[in-house]
Amino acid sequence: MHIVITDSGLGGLSVCAQLIHLLKNYSAPENSDPPSCNLKITYVNAVPSNDRGYNKMSGKKEQIETFEKIISNTVRLISPDNIFVACGTLSVLLNQMAPPSDKSVKIEGIVSIGIQLLVDSLQKNPRATAIIMATPTTVSNNTFQRELLKNGIPKNQIVAQSCPNLANEISNDPEGSKVGKRIQYWVKKSLQQLPETTTEHLMVFLGCTHYSYHENMFKMAFINEGFSKLSVLNPNYAAADKLKNFILKDQCMNSGVKNSFLINFLTPYAIPEQEKITLNKLLTPISPETSQALINAQIVPELLDD
Repeated sequence: MHIVITDSGLGGLSVCAQLIHLLKNYSAPENSDPPSCNLKITYVNAVPSNDRGYNKMSGKKEQIETFEKIISNTVRLISPDNIFVACGTLSVLLNQMAPPSDKSVKIEGIVSIGIQLLVDSLQKNPRATAIIMATPTTVSNNTFQRELLKNGIPKNQIVAQSCPNLANEISNDPEGSKVGKRIQYWVKKSLQQLPETTTEHLMVFLGCTHYSYHENMFKMAFINEGFSKLSVLNPNYAAADKLKNFILKDQCMNSGVKNSFLINFLTPYAIPEQEKITLNKLLTPISPETSQALINAQIVPELLDD
């Protein structure tokens, strides 16, 4: 089995790392026959260049055309079985994109997982207020807001806070000191949107995969603002768990796979050294294999072929 995990940058490496962590620590039921297969995971950095991310593009048309091109070339170059879009920004574009030319390749995104996580959590806590922290593209697309309204969540219980450039700042701050201050700033901005009748229970949804790296900073920032009754919803964990179950259902897990994951990292440009240093520090405690794949990144300019 060959799975591609892709993102508009390096945030999705968090999902990849969590997936490998879950698989390595999976215990097969007693007396079960261990199946045999090979598991290959390829991470594809779906950004065309270091200085031109999706939030800096001219609009949705350019975003869709760019991502379609990278997906098409990924399928052509490495023929994966499944593509998982571990990116809120790109996931919201999936319904507007042309499907992969190879119809056998399945593609899905993290947004549907995040929506389900939000809906389930709010239905269990019907008086809680949801605060969606995300990129400008994700917030302006209104996907999460629309789906929550469809599921009966009142509009006055939904706050969406755009955090411009926070993902990039996370990737370039090994110590996290500057990021901590930026997170505090955006948390304060989100709280200014709360209606006066807000209940004290907040559901804080991390709507960008980068934010998972500093989940605790988000939590502490809200607590420091006086909101101790708090639930932080991290779709990265839910996505990794779903991918793990998919792999196990396909009977691709055995004792040998646990110590022999084949992981590659493909990118159309060289990842800047500062980002490698930062992500190595964040990923290594979860999955040294994922960190090593980033360090050994393969530069594949063909991902941008027309």
